[in-house]
Amino acid sequence: MKTTIQVRALGLKIKNGILHPKDAEHEGSLPSENRDACKPSAQASQEQSDSGIRPQADPADSTAGVTGRSPDGDASASSPRSPLKRMTELLPGIGMTLIIALVAKALAQLPGAGMIGQLVLALLLGIVWRAALPVPAPASAGLAFANKKLLRWGIILLGMRLSLADVVQAGPAVFAAAAVNIVFAIAVVYAIARRMKVGPELAMLAACGTGICGAAAIAGVSPQIKASDDDTAVGVTVIALLGTLFTVAYTLAYPLLGFTPAEYGLFSGATLHEIAHVVAAAAPGGSASVDAALVSKLTRVALLAPVALALGVWAARRERRSSAGGAGAAGQPDGRPRRAGVPVPWFIGGFLLAAGLNTLGIVPAGAAETAVQGAYLLIAMAMAGLGLNVNLAVFRRHGVRAAGAVLLGSVLLSALGIAEVYILRMVG
Repeated sequence: MKTTIQVRALGLKIKNGILHPKDAEHEGSLPSENRDACKPSAQASQEQSDSGIRPQADPADSTAGVTGRSPDGDASASSPRSPLKRMTELLPGIGMTLIIALVAKALAQLPGAGMIGQLVLALLLGIVWRAALPVPAPASAGLAFANKKLLRWGIILLGMRLSLADVVQAGPAVFAAAAVNIVFAIAVVYAIARRMKVGPELAMLAACGTGICGAAAIAGVSPQIKASDDDTAVGVTVIALLGTLFTVAYTLAYPLLGFTPAEYGLFSGATLHEIAHVVAAAAPGGSASVDAALVSKLTRVALLAPVALALGVWAARRERRSSAGGAGAAGQPDGRPRRAGVPVPWFIGGFLLAAGLNTLGIVPAGAAETAVQGAYLLIAMAMAGLGLNVNLAVFRRHGVRAAGAVLLGSVLLSALGIAEVYILRMVG
């Protein structure tokens, strides 16, 4: 006799010993892991075997969260979830990332830890937690919220650190050097990484982290190119390790370069990865060196927004080519390839707006500083969430090659920076 067993909690049924979705509507509302269990694909199996990490859906974009419908379609569950229930679901994960971010901030105050920085320390602490202790299942929604929503708000508030007036006052030479270095670093590191068989998304993240502003640049660019959490975490870790190595190397090389303090600051700000790296490396040259380094570095930070927009165009073109290569399977009903839109990130617009408010002096200095501290806290929470999802096997498999590309690209960028100092000395 044929039997059918309804599994209402999962929106599934067992018919003749085979697990099926109840219907097409319910299948669309299933969590990805349950749906994949019903319909395994070669691609999904390969991705899971490569990463060892189950992707997490953005809770804010979850269909179930918006509609509030239960999988079995009961009318009693058709109303949206209450904000209190939603907050209760997010609290465990957000609390974990907040604790890690605060510990990272405290550790960053210790001697020698400043060159690593709060963001990188938060990522590393998350990785250690994941390796040593299990991550509670109820924390998954809050971790995904931190990875996406808190990250974007942190990028917006980070604009309060930038004064466009300082960039203008630095002169066209500093701006030109920053622009050349960004284009050079992105092109060279990306080309080397791809040559070393690094995936395109990770290669671009490593290139932007090298050329612009380390972890913050990776965080800003990642949504634009639709990079995975794995690639983002690996990119941040690689930049952190190599940036720290080059910071120590710059400090040791300073007496041998023959630069004035201002020239050494310009060189450090134009070539090092993180703002923390720049400040630490420029410190031996004194206040004049640190000031020049920050202006040079913040000029590169100012170019984050246009670079992110340009990479959105790059990612959209890659998507169009991929759709065209799908022989209509991923295209429109008439067989023509679907046109991929160019994403315009609202948070990059917010970043520029915050920078404009700070430039005009509308926001008091104390409030702007508080906003910057809040920005680093939010981004550190996002980095902690990424770290809690990192599989060390993935880093060993993909991070080593990416690190090799960043190492070689950073050496070439440093050589370009030295040449720029001598050029500016001759023309200035």
